[in-house]
Amino acid sequence: MHHGKHFRRLNRTMSHRKSMLRNLVTQLIQHDRIKTTLPKAQELKAIADQMITLGKRGDLHAKVQAASFLREHETTLPKLFGPLAERFKSRKGGYTRIHKMGNRFGDNAPVAVIELIDGPGDLKNQILFKALARQESVKAGSIKEIVEANKEKLTTTEWLKNKAITRQIPKVLASNQWELADLERKVAELSIQRNKAGKIFDATETKA
Repeated sequence: MHHGKHFRRLNRTMSHRKSMLRNLVTQLIQHDRIKTTLPKAQELKAIADQMITLGKRGDLHAKVQAASFLREHETTLPKLFGPLAERFKSRKGGYTRIHKMGNRFGDNAPVAVIELIDGPGDLKNQILFKALARQESVKAGSIKEIVEANKEKLTTTEWLKNKAITRQIPKVLASNQWELADLERKVAELSIQRNKAGKIFDATETKA
């Protein structure tokens, strides 16, 4: 019977598929973000979340399980059980995010970027920072005032026309990576770059 076998085979044998996913999750932990095809990213997401869960457990059995799957132990294991476990200690799940990047030139395969969230190079945060730098209302007041207005009543805030951007600000500040002063400084830097260059570069060009 075909029970419990509903996963993407990725046109590979089982040994080749497992070896490829081990390489991908190793590279993801090393670099925080990798670019691959969309089906591979979707299969990798569940495995990467399992590795982060092992890192948060931190006991001997978890280290043995992680070491049996990951490669490059001298770099991946210290990062998994150190900085990554600390970054996600207050998060119960959803440690990765997939960004669809269109189709690849040549074979037209769908391409995606998969990343570990709340990092210094988080693409979603970079998009938010650049959206804030475009807003004229940000220049009239600080990010702190926007956050305070958002806490009082989100639906009546007049700071930003885009309510989705306003909702995202507290989420960024709730992560372990960004403080209010860091957010204001980052937006100010992008505003200066925008005034000099006359445009905001695409967020995907920002390196981690």
